[in-house]
Amino acid sequence: DGLRSAPQVLFGIQEKQHFARNIGNMSANPALVQTPRGELVPAPFPGERFLLRRDGVQLDLDAVRTRTGKWSAKGYLFVSNVRLVFLTEKVDDSGLQGFDFPLVYIRKDTLNQPIFGCNNLSGEVWAAEEGGGPAGSLPPHKFVIYFKIGGIGTFYPLYYTLSQRAKQSFTAMSGESITSSNPEMAASGPTAGWQDPNPASWAESLVQRAYVDPNDPSTVYISQPTNDSQQLSQRPVYASNYGRDEVYEDMAPGHGPPRS
Repeated sequence: DGLRSAPQVLFGIQEKQHFARNIGNMSANPALVQTPRGELVPAPFPGERFLLRRDGVQLDLDAVRTRTGKWSAKGYLFVSNVRLVFLTEKVDDSGLQGFDFPLVYIRKDTLNQPIFGCNNLSGEVWAAEEGGGPAGSLPPHKFVIYFKIGGIGTFYPLYYTLSQRAKQSFTAMSGESITSSNPEMAASGPTAGWQDPNPASWAESLVQRAYVDPNDPSTVYISQPTNDSQQLSQRPVYASNYGRDEVYEDMAPGHGPPRS
């Protein structure tokens, strides 16, 4: 029995159409696959490496297409060299099951460590959909990720390193292709002029050097939870001139939930 994407596993046609009408956002409900252990994980992009899974988190998110315009859910968080992915423990009436946080679209992120209460990461993220991005008409989503269990000594250094490199490296020249002996650092076509801030090989070496905090319940992925056959066909696409004039380009089609 082959592994199937999460919408096929969890939902029928009517439910998927409901998602398309009510979500309509390529950041929302990213494609999922099942591992051999039966766990749902994000379907990886080509060149994407998942570094860590963190259980026991809660996400508060605004500017989403729910009745209240907000979403609060408990679940778990995946960290890759490309993005953060939050997956809820169960689908609620909103129809939301997960949300993508492209590292290059996260801004104003702040680690909060209150005397009373749990560690949390707050910030804003541009939506990966038409009209989103820094120059789009849609406002960024404000978010808070609460770490309800244990410490963050493993999670945060990995996240911080990846996010800072993403912010510093996304300054490509518009309309110029990069020539590189490393295919992970090259781009062409709609991504011309853009360098991968966290190449897969570098990310893998980062995991090997990661500090494992015994108080942090994160699972570090020494090997990938998925196999090559479960990869998506295309990498996410961002504006080739993002670093120059912040013009947004929609992510590559074919990896999100179906649209009506």
